[in-house]
Amino acid sequence: MLNQSDFFHGVLFSKLLDHQELNIKKHPYFSAYIINNRAYYIKYSKNRISPWSFSFSETHVTEIINLLEQFKNVYIVLICNEDGICCLNSQEFRTVIAIENEKFPKWIKATRQRREKYLVTGSDGKLSNKIGDNCLLLSIKNLEETISLG
Repeated sequence: MLNQSDFFHGVLFSKLLDHQELNIKKHPYFSAYIINNRAYYIKYSKNRISPWSFSFSETHVTEIINLLEQFKNVYIVLICNEDGICCLNSQEFRTVIAIENEKFPKWIKATRQRREKYLVTGSDGKLSNKIGDNCLLLSIKNLEETISLG
């Protein structure tokens, strides 16, 4: 039997299929993938419309902290059901979730109006800028530039 999470994780890979020379590995953490030595941690929301909420247990935050220690580039991929993808880099993630704060559970909320970027707030802060739904593709583009330079 397929898990619903498999479908949401598939969103990430469907966006990656058009890109050559990507080395993709499943990390031992359930929600993490390593793509050319960059970590992508996936969370998804089944809400059909905005706002999309993502909860982070102590285990989730510990996994992300471990990824931050292992990899230079870590992205938190927020899949907003069928609406789109909101991808946070590690600095943006630390703005909305203070990893040193041991108060759990933590959360991130992504909201947007039609044809606008995502406004991201969290249990410990708010981003001053909005995130476009092309942010995952931009992280991949940076990968391609790294590959072509390498």
